[in-house]
Amino acid sequence: MLRSHHMRDLDPPTTPALVVDVPLLDTMVGRFQSALETHWPHSILSYSFKTNSLPWLITHLRDQGVWAEVVSDTEYELALALGYAPECIIFNGPVKGREQLRLALQRGSVVNLDAKREVTWAAELARELPGQTFAVGLRVNWDLESYCPGESTAGKEESRFGFNPENGELDEAIAELSEAGIRIAGLHMHRNSFTQSLAVFRAGATVASEIVVSRGLDLDWLDIGGGFFGSVESTPTFDDYVSIVRETVEGVIDPERTCLIVEPGGSLVAVPLEFHASVLDVKDVGSSRLIVTDASRTNIDPLFRRRRPFEYQIDAEATETMQEQVIGGFTCMEDDRLMKVQDAPILQRGDRITFYRVGGYTMCYQPTLFIEFAPPVYARTSDKLFQVRSPMDVEGYLRGHEWSVGELSGSHVVRTPSQTT
Repeated sequence: MLRSHHMRDLDPPTTPALVVDVPLLDTMVGRFQSALETHWPHSILSYSFKTNSLPWLITHLRDQGVWAEVVSDTEYELALALGYAPECIIFNGPVKGREQLRLALQRGSVVNLDAKREVTWAAELARELPGQTFAVGLRVNWDLESYCPGESTAGKEESRFGFNPENGELDEAIAELSEAGIRIAGLHMHRNSFTQSLAVFRAGATVASEIVVSRGLDLDWLDIGGGFFGSVESTPTFDDYVSIVRETVEGVIDPERTCLIVEPGGSLVAVPLEFHASVLDVKDVGSSRLIVTDASRTNIDPLFRRRRPFEYQIDAEATETMQEQVIGGFTCMEDDRLMKVQDAPILQRGDRITFYRVGGYTMCYQPTLFIEFAPPVYARTSDKLFQVRSPMDVEGYLRGHEWSVGELSGSHVVRTPSQTT
């Protein structure tokens, strides 16, 4: 989709580059905070680190009052390193390490257990420290397809996350924890869906309500997860999501007593991120006009799964248009083709293309080095453009490896070309 041309006072960055539109990012965060304040004031807005772990971005969100949602020991350590207090971290995921889990529980982080070994480790800790009180949440393995056919990204396969309430595993976890003196303080209901529809969140809230009643739970938190739709102008809105959850649990879960936790990722950061590219070459092959750019699907569609068209803007010298041009990337893969543009200005070397709404799960999936290093990242406010991630270079790349150029490798010496005579 071609975005109408708009001029900015700021000079654009040298390409290739990613740019965070800071005012737009703040708008998305503000909308979610407003929705929570309106419909569930006793709530926590957290950000999913795995969606985009750019340190500047995480720090900016921290300063807006957004909590950290992490799913590994590494992400937990990153949150601490970037200034998050332990009590402002939501610790999820099935791969927590034993020591990090113990520390998180003792430091007061919100912990949702996802694996049986985590239950055992938590119970062991409680028995070792009988004078301390511990509370945990449990992720629930529930059947999204039975409530919303065709919605689950797992399809007809079973979800591999959490504890199933139908086969007894949820009750076994509750029993083991309760016996050790740990209170079940929360339920984690996240499921991935194709459409991010309201029906998915209604279903998750329905299952949570049923479990609260059937197991006699008194929750400190209900973690509804992430997977929200994020758009400036389309629906559903953040207000729609929060209100549907509240309406569904009304009479079972008290919003004054129980905190609602949300974990958006892409719905906050996908829209504000842009990719700026330039045309490197133009070729005519048969009836096709092929455009080579310094962008790639590895930058903005790293899993090569995107089917919907990119929203884009072209800044070209030419005023004449062409019926169709094929925009390709810089890699050596034939399928590194980003899109076809129709009735757009005729592109020439040096023209620019900006791709919009590319911030969700793109930077975190980019290879460190695949033909080229990952590009620099800039943040743009209303009055300045500043770099928040420098591009990698060969020296820095080699510095991060255990061996160095010139070291003995087996019976051979690895030399740079300049060292070879």
